[in-house]
Amino acid sequence: MNLPDYIKHLNNQGIWSFKYDEALRNVDRDLPYAIQRMRKAGRIIDPARGFYTIIPEEISLTDRMPADRFVDDLMNFHGSPYYVGLLTAAAYYGSSHQSPQVFQVMTDPHRKAINVRGGRVKFFSKKDIQDTPIRQRNTPTGTMNISTPEATLFDLIKYSRLIGGMDHVANVISEMMEHIKVSGLKEAAVMFPLPVLQRAGHVFEVIEYQSGVNMLQKLIANEKLVFTPLEASGPSIRTPKDEKWKVIVNTEIEIEY
Repeated sequence: MNLPDYIKHLNNQGIWSFKYDEALRNVDRDLPYAIQRMRKAGRIIDPARGFYTIIPEEISLTDRMPADRFVDDLMNFHGSPYYVGLLTAAAYYGSSHQSPQVFQVMTDPHRKAINVRGGRVKFFSKKDIQDTPIRQRNTPTGTMNISTPEATLFDLIKYSRLIGGMDHVANVISEMMEHIKVSGLKEAAVMFPLPVLQRAGHVFEVIEYQSGVNMLQKLIANEKLVFTPLEASGPSIRTPKDEKWKVIVNTEIEIEY
């Protein structure tokens, strides 16, 4: 069969991506030339060498290709564990403080960011990624891995310096609170180091989330805390201090209610 027929065959089975080697076994004409024609026609893209995503007709007339349509197949192609996280995950949980042009993915090992049809997929490296609580979220082409709201919250604090700073992160978290559950916080918190939990405690105080404050206090009650800066990459100062959480408040948080 030719490449358009092969793509139609895949779509009829609910498949929206293919590998070059798979197509080579099924397409009986010049495959490189056929791929080139389909790319120019706006029917396929190649987020990775040897991996192709099929663009639905209703999207082929636009200049965008949402990453949620191919991220799961792409990461399976690479054989890498992953989950959609940080500001992208937060957007699914109610936050509006995220650019739709950047799709943030946690993975191991680190990968370079890719630009795909009007959007950008940015990868963040995380060790022991399999320990992070995740869930499956439905997408137009299947499912994708996404961190739970509570794991997203702690990731936002851990990686704050890479995604706009603690003030920005605190505002994102404040918009997610209706999705946050204490049981989920308990499950996720044990996967993060003490400095992250201390900063979370301070943020919970600022946004007046008393249930989270109480949970973290009980969790770290027997831990020996040392002072940690609220903004890991912020100015090196000694005061002011949050004595309760042993946090050096080296940046201001202003919640935009």
